[in-house]
Amino acid sequence: MITKLLNSRFFFLLFTFCVINISAQSQRSSSLEACLAPFYHGVASGDPMADKVIIWTRVTPDTISSDPVLVSWQMATDTGMTNVIQGGSIITDNNMDYTVKIDVTGLNANTWYYYEFESNGKKSPRGRTRTAPQSGADSLRFAIVSCANLEAGFFNAYKVLLNRADFDAVICLGDYIYEYESGGYSPNATANRQWLPSNEILSLSDYRARYSTYHLDDDLRRLHQQFPFITIWDDHESANDAWMNGAENHTSASEGPFAVRKANAKQAYFEWLPIRQQAGAADPYQIFRKLTYGNLVDFIMLDTRLHGRDLQAGTTGATVTSNSRQLLGTDQFTWLGNRLDSSVAQWKVITQQIMIAPLKVFGQAVNGDQWDGYPAERNRVFNHILNHNIKNVVAITGDIHSSWANDLPTSSYNSTTGGGSAGVEFVGPSVTSPGLSIPLGAAAIQASNSHIKYADLSQHGFMILDINKTRTQCDWYYISTIDQSSNSFTHAKSMYVNHLERFLRTTNSASMPRNSVFANLAPICPRSTNISTGLSSFSSPIRLLNVFPNPAQKEIVISFLGQQASSGKVTLYNTSGQKVFELNFNDNDIYNNQLQLNVNDLATGIYNGTVEINKQTLCFKFVKVTN
Repeated sequence: MITKLLNSRFFFLLFTFCVINISAQSQRSSSLEACLAPFYHGVASGDPMADKVIIWTRVTPDTISSDPVLVSWQMATDTGMTNVIQGGSIITDNNMDYTVKIDVTGLNANTWYYYEFESNGKKSPRGRTRTAPQSGADSLRFAIVSCANLEAGFFNAYKVLLNRADFDAVICLGDYIYEYESGGYSPNATANRQWLPSNEILSLSDYRARYSTYHLDDDLRRLHQQFPFITIWDDHESANDAWMNGAENHTSASEGPFAVRKANAKQAYFEWLPIRQQAGAADPYQIFRKLTYGNLVDFIMLDTRLHGRDLQAGTTGATVTSNSRQLLGTDQFTWLGNRLDSSVAQWKVITQQIMIAPLKVFGQAVNGDQWDGYPAERNRVFNHILNHNIKNVVAITGDIHSSWANDLPTSSYNSTTGGGSAGVEFVGPSVTSPGLSIPLGAAAIQASNSHIKYADLSQHGFMILDINKTRTQCDWYYISTIDQSSNSFTHAKSMYVNHLERFLRTTNSASMPRNSVFANLAPICPRSTNISTGLSSFSSPIRLLNVFPNPAQKEIVISFLGQQASSGKVTLYNTSGQKVFELNFNDNDIYNNQLQLNVNDLATGIYNGTVEINKQTLCFKFVKVTN
């Protein structure tokens, strides 16, 4: 008993000196707001329906452990949280990376709501969300984004959208994150932003850490706080040019089975984003689903990436032209047909990842990763739309880092009248990822592809999709720079499709928001922070970010936030308080503010550790498992 008391006292004293553990990214990429503790990743909402919506947050425990955390939540009709209409509590732990997701039901349709979380006496920032209309809706607006490479530049598209605040929800068409190693894809030296971990992400802890980095970006976090998101993944949430059983950026010999990586990617996506799991689905992480906004629009969301896609095989040859070739998979194709047939909404918006319309350069299709690599599947979809006389079909698309407005042509397409088009497609620019380099540029592409009515190959920004009973209009907006934080943007192009027509028309005027779309924004930090409870620790020049993997087999990586870590000492203690490991290190041992430790010789069990660095003591905990 005396030994146990001494050991307990030892650990109490040990962790008295600890600086709070925060999963975060370089301060060059985000600012760490003290008032968010322990909800550093903010709050979010998503998948709104007429009577329910998902709300989300993530709790960062003071120490890394497997202990569960109790989180309570409330939803109200006002920013001050005085008229609370629902609430509850939930347990989270490291099995779900301390994320929290609540499907709040029994809500009123077409209504702005405010929500917040609380854990261990500390409250999160308040979030704002909006339910979908139940039946009648005269006008709806959505912000559309895709392809946000954090290392390529600042997320100014998100900043601009937050300042506009003139839409009902944000639709992200994929590539919410990127999987590459640090500097592996179009790094921007001027912006100087880095993600964690610095390696190419493969494991579940890798994917979780990358989402953590993204959620600490000020502009993304604040946009999540104020608007519900509707999301689908593309390839970079797993690996570049992914298909059902593999990816271009995956080598099984050195990176293990793709099925394991795919499972890790999907789990982390559902942990870190406010997406609803589909009841009764064979795959708990199925993303093809339908969201209805009254009788005005159905969003029919597809998975053209991981569910049923055959291996890419270029754009020509017997494999590509085979009638048996699939992009959606038989079950998803049937599901899509049923959703189109049964929809009673005026507009059917197919929400998906890759460009549907043909794209040819010098008469030859150039991208086998988009629907051009799966022509039989595209024909089946177009034929279903036309044979079943499904009207008002609009596709919205990301992936290609450029802007396009397309009719969707069949073999009988007439570019003058628009006859033979199955519908229209709006393709959005990237948030930061680099554009396309195509010989002769956009003008030449339009000249040789009569169904392509607009193209811009290089600019970054977002689209606004404005839907009413007479037409659906898309407005393209471009930001001025991604090299530094900026609010500057311009309106570049607007095109629309009329009710019961299947082809695009041009207008010089951007769509205007309805008055009812505006509501009070939730405050960034609605609560005061008591300095006596430890606010001073947030001004520390260096902090512990993460220890991964955890559990560990052979090695762990300790990541730091703040100024460049230099020389110091790492000490590990077993559960009896005995020192079992000690390492003195210097700046030559640290790369990108990360220190790697070999723990292969440690016995299986739980270990507490300290890092003495820059005149501070940082603490962590990890689990060692057998090899």
